[in-house]
Amino acid sequence: MAYTVKYHGYDVSCETVEDVRALLKEAGTPTMLEPTAHANGAPRGAIAGLLGKLRSDQLQLVRALSDNGTVAREKLMQMVNISDAHQFGGLLIGISKSASGSGIDSPVETTEERLNGNGPRSYHYKIKDGVKAEVKAALSGRLF
Repeated sequence: MAYTVKYHGYDVSCETVEDVRALLKEAGTPTMLEPTAHANGAPRGAIAGLLGKLRSDQLQLVRALSDNGTVAREKLMQMVNISDAHQFGGLLIGISKSASGSGIDSPVETTEERLNGNGPRSYHYKIKDGVKAEVKAALSGRLF
């Protein structure tokens, strides 16, 4: 199994873990390297690329989630100045389709809760844990 590590800006392939450790020891580099891919296989930087493709209203939604953590649907709709639930759904679908076109999963996670198991539904949205730091960095550093 080949391993690929980022070394001075280059992707270097090593056949074994021992080769990776030898390379790091020789270079005097710490043994903890930032992975070059997310757990879902998407390359790092793909989130910044996605954010660069989004329309301003979609980007506003992602920014609101990044800044506020988990947000209820009604509050999020107010934050992005949308009063129609269908229009809000279209906004989420647009983000998901753009992510799919970029070869990654949508950074927005939806959770549904019911009061007392069968009461009215309540929806909450957040940025997925695996990409939260990259979304924040891309939004704050304008990497897109």
